[in-house]
Amino acid sequence: MDTKKEKTGNRNHDLYFSGWLRNKLKSSFDGHRVQDVDFVVWNKYQQKIMFIELKSYNNNVPPDQRLMLKKLNNWIKKGIDNDWTFYGTHLITFENSSFENGKCFLNNVEISEKDLIDFLNFK
Repeated sequence: MDTKKEKTGNRNHDLYFSGWLRNKLKSSFDGHRVQDVDFVVWNKYQQKIMFIELKSYNNNVPPDQRLMLKKLNNWIKKGIDNDWTFYGTHLITFENSSFENGKCFLNNVEISEKDLIDFLNFK
């Protein structure tokens, strides 16, 4: 069974809210930051979870985002429920925008589409 289809028509509210946050909250010069985690992949029956950060066109994770992801990773490892398994925070980078037009890397190591599917399915 496939996962539920994304509701792509609802992305405008994400962009609106992103701009709203940046305009209304304290300045980043005061140390106030807003970051996102691109995907939370989890299996509620097997009680497994991981975070995914996605970058296209070989973009790097900015330093503040890298710090935030590292902190989240460490905090969850320390405090996750005993019956859950945390598989960490991972970076998926596309050379361009997809498997169809370039290479893909998982944590800076080239990976095939099939192997990435297996990884994201906790295999």
